[in-house]
Amino acid sequence: MKREIVFASVARLEFDKAISWYHDQKPGLGDAFEAEVNRVIEEIQKDSERFRFVGPTTRKARLLGRFRRYSIYFYVQPDHIGIVSVFDAAGNPKELRQRLK
Repeated sequence: MKREIVFASVARLEFDKAISWYHDQKPGLGDAFEAEVNRVIEEIQKDSERFRFVGPTTRKARLLGRFRRYSIYFYVQPDHIGIVSVFDAAGNPKELRQRLK
């Protein structure tokens, strides 16, 4: 059974902003970004243990291809997987570190 995916509100905002930004760059690119995030989330659901820890309970999964500067930060609970951030490596790492505490 797959665990439910639960986005933190700030992670959902990051995700939605990135989709919009990519869509503004080129029609269809936002859809491609969304598909890649969803693909990585499916990988997390299949085998969350394969992703490395970056905090006491938080793991990191990197996107591939043209979206490789993004990573998904998440934690695993028995009943759900919490998405802490859909983080752009060009963003503020200090802000991310605060969320990972």
